[in-house]
Amino acid sequence: MTNKLYRNKKEILKEILDKLIPLIIAILLVFVEFPYYINAPGGIENLDKKVIIENEYDSKGSFNVVFISEYKANTIMMLYAYLNPNFDIYKKEEYLASNETYEIMDYRNTLEMEEANDNATVVAYQKAKENIEINKTDLYVTYIYSEAITDIEVKDKLISIDDNTFNNKQELNNIIDSYNVGDIVSVKVVNNDKEYTRTATIQGDDEDRYIGLYITQDIDFNVERNIKFKVASNESGPSGGLMMALEIYNELVAEDLTKGYTIAGTGTIDINGDVGSIGGVKYKLKSAVKKKVKAFFVPDGENYEEAKKLKEITYINSNAYAAGLRRGDLIVSVNGNDITRSADIEEVIAEMTVGETVVMTVNRDGTVTDFTFTLQEYIPVEGNWRSKSILKI
Repeated sequence: MTNKLYRNKKEILKEILDKLIPLIIAILLVFVEFPYYINAPGGIENLDKKVIIENEYDSKGSFNVVFISEYKANTIMMLYAYLNPNFDIYKKEEYLASNETYEIMDYRNTLEMEEANDNATVVAYQKAKENIEINKTDLYVTYIYSEAITDIEVKDKLISIDDNTFNNKQELNNIIDSYNVGDIVSVKVVNNDKEYTRTATIQGDDEDRYIGLYITQDIDFNVERNIKFKVASNESGPSGGLMMALEIYNELVAEDLTKGYTIAGTGTIDINGDVGSIGGVKYKLKSAVKKKVKAFFVPDGENYEEAKKLKEITYINSNAYAAGLRRGDLIVSVNGNDITRSADIEEVIAEMTVGETVVMTVNRDGTVTDFTFTLQEYIPVEGNWRSKSILKI
């Protein structure tokens, strides 16, 4: 009898373990995170669906923002990223700024997106000669540099320095520049609806003085033609500022800037309309190519050079290059279809799938030649995209 009970208990325990072990493994695969982050091409979004303006004008084409997919690494995502050439894995210390958590980075990126939308609105309304009145601008601390000598905290709203108030970043910088390096100042802030008095030491040199803070603005304004943004909870970052300004302006004026085309792009924008560089050009350009956009806008400077490099590497690594095609070849036909404009090529390729054979007839210096190659996917370049240099105040 005792042996029978023992066997029954063993069998029950085995059944429990048989069900429990796969569950534990599944939990480990999905919920246990590693100190890595994963980036991949995301996609594009039509901004007409995200910006609603009173009595807005319609457009035949579209302005699109390009986004990056970002993941915290678990076992499944690590394996998938390792096997997928379009995914990149970054160590935590490569991904986050020093002395920063993911939550603080997410907080900063969220406020930066709101600031970008505010800047885009001000720039677009002023350009369209629409009435817009700025009531006030609040300044929030969204990052503190390691060299800063201060008890100021992230999420502090700055009110004054030694009782000197300011209305924007420039006025704050002017106040800081009025001090000498090494001076200790009293900073009034508000955090979680409570007022605090903190201190900070002025650093830098005779030409550039700073406290060591990264500041994000929140602009409060009034407009005659009301504007509303539809933003998802997982959207953040300032890189959509340029395209947002173009979309807002296009909805305010009668002329359709899109000319019927699908246009994508990336770049920050400040309240003066100046466009700034962004990170992740290779992911965003790949997303734009995949969606067959007509034009891709990218900030001048290092972003533009990276985009050109990406195009060059894609060209050299392509099957068409390997088959013998070179720049300057005049394309006569593709798979027997006459080519008279670039759109003709796009129409032929759009009907094909990756892996199919392409026969391209070209005229090179008066000699007509056929080149045969296999249609392939767009090839991205490798390399980290995040910039660790963010402006200090």
